[in-house]
Amino acid sequence: MAQESALNAQGNPRGNSSQRMFGSQAAFYATSQVHISDNRLTTLQRMIAEAPTAGWAIDLGTGAGFTAFAAAEYAGMVVASDLTREMLLETRRIGGERNLNNVVVCQNQAEALPFGSDSFDLVTRRAAGHHFSDLGAAFDEIHRILKPGGALVMADSVSPEDDFLASWYNDVELRRDFSHVENRKISVLLDMLESRGLEIVEKQDERTYMMFNDWVKRTATPEAEVVSLRRDFLNATPEAKETFLIQEQGDDIAFAWPSLVFKAVKRC
Repeated sequence: MAQESALNAQGNPRGNSSQRMFGSQAAFYATSQVHISDNRLTTLQRMIAEAPTAGWAIDLGTGAGFTAFAAAEYAGMVVASDLTREMLLETRRIGGERNLNNVVVCQNQAEALPFGSDSFDLVTRRAAGHHFSDLGAAFDEIHRILKPGGALVMADSVSPEDDFLASWYNDVELRRDFSHVENRKISVLLDMLESRGLEIVEKQDERTYMMFNDWVKRTATPEAEVVSLRRDFLNATPEAKETFLIQEQGDDIAFAWPSLVFKAVKRC
């Protein structure tokens, strides 16, 4: 089963918006179909399977642990890492139900990891990077803890390159979820990785399909903001509706966020 390794690895981590959001909603994320399994996880798992066999892996921003569980099939030991204790308790519970003996949990920030340099063969991350307060610092830490030749396999939502669409996207996400920081453009992500010696060896565009009612319920968005967001989705520009596949369906709204799944290797 998933074990408790270091839920207080850094003493008492400072409270922040992610902890406030995900601490109260951890149980909901543990049953969210988008997080349990989606096309991003399927692609991410394929990239993990095609990487060299990993002895030690770490999943950053693990949430309820589903990406860590996927990595556990290919690694000797997986550290499921998250800043929020309540999420890690869900990870431990679900891992126990799945009889996973090679998953341990550890509470820490991705921007300041309590692990030695060159200590992991594989780092994974799914649907978490847009919550990190300093993504550059997180990439610095990933580069530091990866062994030479080790791989980062990551999936996250990304912004269109068009400035207006990127601004619209980040605005609605922040209003819906106060822990949101930024969905970066693909060009920005690639520059950040390459400047840190993390070479992209494979990437694939994906979409994350969602329904509006579930999307706002998952983050307990205040009703007044839900009304405002619904109006902005329905009155979005034709370009936004086309880009994000926004379509009214009865009393709900279907839409899809652009995502990127990629594998990068530490070359230096």
